[in-house]
Amino acid sequence: MKKKILVLAIGLLLISQAHAQDSDSNNSSTPAISPWYLGIGLGVNAPLKNWDPSYTLGGGGLLFGGYRLSSLLAVQLDLNPWFFTGGGNSTYDYRAFCDLRFNVPGPGVDTYFLLGPGYDVQVGNPNGYSTSSIAANAGLGFQFDIHPGEHLFVEARYNILFYNNLIQQDVPVLFGLSEDM
Repeated sequence: MKKKILVLAIGLLLISQAHAQDSDSNNSSTPAISPWYLGIGLGVNAPLKNWDPSYTLGGGGLLFGGYRLSSLLAVQLDLNPWFFTGGGNSTYDYRAFCDLRFNVPGPGVDTYFLLGPGYDVQVGNPNGYSTSSIAANAGLGFQFDIHPGEHLFVEARYNILFYNNLIQQDVPVLFGLSEDM
């Protein structure tokens, strides 16, 4: 009985492997692309309006995930930690955005536009002051294909942070990698 089960299992395994190889050879020119993608990047952030004047440049990054609704439109969630320092003060700035991403495909490089609402939390150091506000961003980026499903990107964004008594503005420039899931 054990021999029959072993022979049946090996036979099913071989048949499934032969079927998988046959399917791969028939579909090798059109690999399946998942609608999900992830990415990570680093960059610099230039404060424009209503920032501490000793902050000339900030550093930080980007972690994002998205879902393609079509080849031209995606929904993307961004997490942006930023760090500004100067004049003995520092600000830790944490942002989250929900963006619509509009893609313009091209050969080897895609151009994309981002637009969406968000939320911002800032913590000052050494004073410990913290505050938060709603935010919005708009951006322009370029995505370069490395391999199928792997991409390099460079992008610039315009961020606006709506605090009670003032509006802060800045422009981050980021570069990084994204991966189709």
